Amino acid sequence: MNSALNLLLRLGIATSMQDREAVIDRISSVLEDKMGTDPDKAQKVGEKVLAGIEGLKDQLSIEQIISSLSHNDDAIEKRLDELTEAVNKLNANVEKLMKNK
Repeated sequence: MNSALNLLLRLGIATSMQDREAVIDRISSVLEDKMGTDPDKAQKVGEKVLAGIEGLKDQLSIEQIISSLSHNDDAIEKRLDELTEAVNKLNANVEKLMKNK
């Protein structure tokens, strides 16, 4: 997933869930009004829906961390290759100098 989209989704979820009880109440009221669900059942479903949304937010965070780690690994590997090449050149120059003595 695109890292900018991932961040926007996480921010949207975090913003919408600032008041946990209000979110649960809103989900419950929609279930009661639109589906005729009894209030207790609607409350329980609202809590489960919110738990699912929180799980999605956590999953998005994990994906972002994994993505940044793999990106860092690529940069580190490139830098290690550059350093290895530089050390090899330095060794070759030292060997030339030693032969010319």
